[in-house]
Amino acid sequence: MSDGPEAHHGARLRLARQARGLSQQQLADVAGVSRQAISLWESGGNDPSLRAAFALASALGMTIEGLFGPGERAAPVAARPVAQLGGDGGRVTLASVRDGYVALPLRGVTASRGGFRPAGGLAGAGGDRGEAG
Repeated sequence: MSDGPEAHHGARLRLARQARGLSQQQLADVAGVSRQAISLWESGGNDPSLRAAFALASALGMTIEGLFGPGERAAPVAARPVAQLGGDGGRVTLASVRDGYVALPLRGVTASRGGFRPAGGLAGAGGDRGEAG
């Protein structure tokens, strides 16, 4: 996973999608791209083409600048931790549960055992409270 701008954009794309309650497949269907492309972009593998970026921004009700621009990171998403998150900056994956999210750590003895998954966010201020952003 890249630590460059693609990873930052991917995290914003993932958080924007999750904040709207969309699965990768649902977003892909609306934007006219493949689910695999959404996964690649969210993991920071690379950035979408300009045409795909317009489609994603439109599908999410955002501007391209808001989704992929150099601005601030996406707003934090409140998530309930299901295990110790490891403090600020700890990588977590987010899972949608009913009307909210739970945060699962990706490292340490409490890490989920679902195999390698790209981070859905980072534990924020008060990392064990469960804000991911």
